[in-house]
Amino acid sequence: MVSVHEIVQVALYELPAYVQILMNTKEQKQINTMGHKQHKSVLVVTAHADDHIASAGTIFKLKDQGYEVYELIMTDSSEGRDYRHLNGSYDVSQMREDEFSDASLFLGTKEIYRLGQEDLNLRYSKQLVFQTAHIIRQIRPTVGIIMNNFDWHSDHIASYRIASTAFKIAATGIRPELGDHHRTPMVLAVEGMIPIKPSILVDITNYYDKKIELFKIYESQASSKSLGFHEGLAKVRGYHVRRNGSLLAEAFSTDPTSPIILFDEEL
Repeated sequence: MVSVHEIVQVALYELPAYVQILMNTKEQKQINTMGHKQHKSVLVVTAHADDHIASAGTIFKLKDQGYEVYELIMTDSSEGRDYRHLNGSYDVSQMREDEFSDASLFLGTKEIYRLGQEDLNLRYSKQLVFQTAHIIRQIRPTVGIIMNNFDWHSDHIASYRIASTAFKIAATGIRPELGDHHRTPMVLAVEGMIPIKPSILVDITNYYDKKIELFKIYESQASSKSLGFHEGLAKVRGYHVRRNGSLLAEAFSTDPTSPIILFDEEL
């Protein structure tokens, strides 16, 4: 069982001075960083069925601010066995798909894109980059949320590399048949299974209960150990916000190859 104390010991390092706290409704009304004239949407690019849990508090917060949510999931999640029945014989892919469908309804996802790659064998390829870039050009998101390059799971790392490249390709003139080019102003890499040195914190104090309710839809994955990990990490990040009333937060790093664009009135 991972304790909150253990997580604090791992994650409580000195944060850089440029840590930003974003996406607070009151502050966004005063400083418009994304522009009001553009359709607001977020594209979440994940490797597995429950990976959106890592950024769920932020997704719920964005939905309340008028963002439409889209998700691209890269693998079939066929290796994510039920922690309650590790030795049983059952259709893992179908179980995971059923949970993902129910979770997506609860999350309010407008549209889901499935690439159907083999779980635990996700590999960077030109084809997957172009498929992802095509979807980016279709949706034209204002925010992209991707997996983190600093992570324990090989599929998460591969997903980061594919998505990072695709967001850049989507902004260029490469393969015009995939749609008109689109530069996503903000691409964030969510903290995953290993604590990161974040450059972005999002206060999810008012959305944490919904995040956990979402996770519990994944009955096969939401063990007490996993729930404890998410709670401990959210408390650590809430502490880093260092603001009265901010108790829980999610952390992100930025993709250094896709610098964030801020303060444009129209993008």
